[in-house]
Amino acid sequence: MQATTAGRAGTGGIALLVLLIGQAMANIDLAIVNLAAPAVSADLDVSSSELTLMVTSYALCSAVLIAPAARLGERHGVRRVYLWGLALFTLASLACGLATGSTALIAGRCLQGAATSLMTTQVLVGIHRWFTGPTRARALGWNALTLSGGAALGQVLGGTLVSADLFGTGWRAVFLLNVPIGGLILLLGLALLPHDRPTDAAGATDGDGSGGGSTADAGARAGRARGENDVPGAVLLAAATLAVLIPLSVDGPAWLWILLAAAVPLSALLVRTERGVIARGGKPALDLRPLSAPTVRWALSAYAGTTLTYIAMLYLLSLHLQEQLRLPAWQAGLVPLGWVLAFGLAGPVLGRSPQTVARLLPVIGCVLLTSAYGLAPVVPTGSGTGIWPLTAVLCVGGFGLGLTHTSLLNLLTTAVPPRFAATLSGTVNTLSTVVGVTGVALFGAAYPWLGRSDWAGPTTAWALTCAGLALVSALCAVAALRAVTTAPDPAESQDQAGATDQPEPVFTTKEGPGRPTDG
Repeated sequence: MQATTAGRAGTGGIALLVLLIGQAMANIDLAIVNLAAPAVSADLDVSSSELTLMVTSYALCSAVLIAPAARLGERHGVRRVYLWGLALFTLASLACGLATGSTALIAGRCLQGAATSLMTTQVLVGIHRWFTGPTRARALGWNALTLSGGAALGQVLGGTLVSADLFGTGWRAVFLLNVPIGGLILLLGLALLPHDRPTDAAGATDGDGSGGGSTADAGARAGRARGENDVPGAVLLAAATLAVLIPLSVDGPAWLWILLAAAVPLSALLVRTERGVIARGGKPALDLRPLSAPTVRWALSAYAGTTLTYIAMLYLLSLHLQEQLRLPAWQAGLVPLGWVLAFGLAGPVLGRSPQTVARLLPVIGCVLLTSAYGLAPVVPTGSGTGIWPLTAVLCVGGFGLGLTHTSLLNLLTTAVPPRFAATLSGTVNTLSTVVGVTGVALFGAAYPWLGRSDWAGPTTAWALTCAGLALVSALCAVAALRAVTTAPDPAESQDQAGATDQPEPVFTTKEGPGRPTDG
């Protein structure tokens, strides 16, 4: 993708900041609403099922639309789609803040989820296409810091805003706060984000003079035009995603679990359909070609597995701290802050590490994460020692997770050509949502079941679930090692990318954020 920018020093950093603020708003909103849910229930007198739907509809709508949203950025440009998402998110937040009943609030949450998919997918696509080399690694580090900072800020702001009852708005302030922030960032984005143009499926930018005049290219473009809208693939992708998420997210009748079994044939049909679209020269809703590389498959496996353990651990902590250790809700909410903040602090390490060390960071991070899960049930906790030993262990785990995620994303963006940036973004974001819900469902069900059993009890339940998380993380370390060992040499990857894709970064190292100093 080729884009134009004013070319001023620092433009890259400002544009990245605009993207990351939208990412932070989405993360804050996800965490903040969970803490505001009791106040919403009391004010609107909603049922427990409606309250659950208010929380889960955001994630469900976002997950279903992630892959199509990423492709929209490829088709219409990162700048345009991101600003569409930001404007819709701001308006949806206003609608949620003014809602007078559960139906209006749930509808607003669905719109927020759709808008989130538009915004967050463009962040990774923009970083993938607009930055290269050390600047890309640092941009990914800032993205990791934003993800952790947003989650931490959401934890703190949720209870604070509801308790403060700003101008008598109560829980509505949780949503209304997004309106002035979103409006300001929208103006900054209109002024500062580069005017990029979409690419064709071969990675060449229309009108950039890098090909497109040959008969073969014309034929390829004609084939892509015939398959421009892969409606069957998009429908199958949405159906397969919902078939997994709905039974795991919503309390409902037992027949809903039939959907989970249906996810297998739906996924198989999706793969078959997308292969057919690719064979015809069309644009599939989910392009499977990047997944054929062993490095990509192993890296995505490690990323998905560690994400599963992370989301599951946050949920288990809330149960363990309040039910077994009897901590008040506000204190239990502060314990994971060390985890998420350490996650963000690990992000910048990648851009400052020598190449030989950087290649091993995915494995090192998984080892640290596995150690943290193994130590969590062993360190002393209780009235005599407090929760500081557990908090310190969680910081180690959060730092390891940050190392793993940032370095794996850097490995993926290096291994996957820029023309597949939308596919990579959609795959990573969809995987994160699906495995997160799966982890909470599996470990969240195992912990209370073990705690109620005669042979285990709460203490053993905590130890066994942590051991399960450690086992998953250890397997992720193996997958990360495979990803590292099968990855091509970085210099060769860049040479091949330059020969086939001719990527032209919008921001050079001098313009990008956190540029290294000479010497």
